[in-house]
Amino acid sequence: MTVEMASILHRQSITVQEFDALPVDTSHRYEIENGFLLVNARPAPPHSRAITRLIGQLNNQLPDGLEAFAELEAELAGRSPRRVPDVVVAPDEVDEQPRVRSEQIALAIEVASSGESAVRDYSIKAGEYADNKIAHYWVIDILDAESAGLTVYTLDSTGEYHITPRVTGVVQIETPFPLTIDLDALTGRRVAERP
Repeated sequence: MTVEMASILHRQSITVQEFDALPVDTSHRYEIENGFLLVNARPAPPHSRAITRLIGQLNNQLPDGLEAFAELEAELAGRSPRRVPDVVVAPDEVDEQPRVRSEQIALAIEVASSGESAVRDYSIKAGEYADNKIAHYWVIDILDAESAGLTVYTLDSTGEYHITPRVTGVVQIETPFPLTIDLDALTGRRVAERP
């Protein structure tokens, strides 16, 4: 798919079948949002850096059989049946599937790096992920690179998310598995270690 085609299709009504038939385009990120094609640019370097570093931290701590993946296409129910979370933690065998199913997602994570993505991540996607019974959802915001923050959403017995207020620094998480996440290490340029 070319850039011109992406701009023509953006925000047009689309079915799952039409979406799944789109040609591969690695220059954009495609999702279905409320029945319409959503086309976004690939993540900018600060966003990409945060995803890469977060995956490293997660994969060093996850239980056997689970792995953190970047930008896997997710198959959801509802009006937004194709989403691409920034990070999903899922069984490692999902690498043999065309997309991850909602019931396989142990943890979905979005990185908010702009005001528009923050609105989508904190509100729209939170509702969609709750509707799909994704029990654990995080939003990591890097809007201020000096103070990256984490908001944790945990599905309760009513099917609604319980939201833990935003935290910063080094965070200890107990569910869905024990993790220590250094939020400050997700942003900023890499500093080489000197011998």
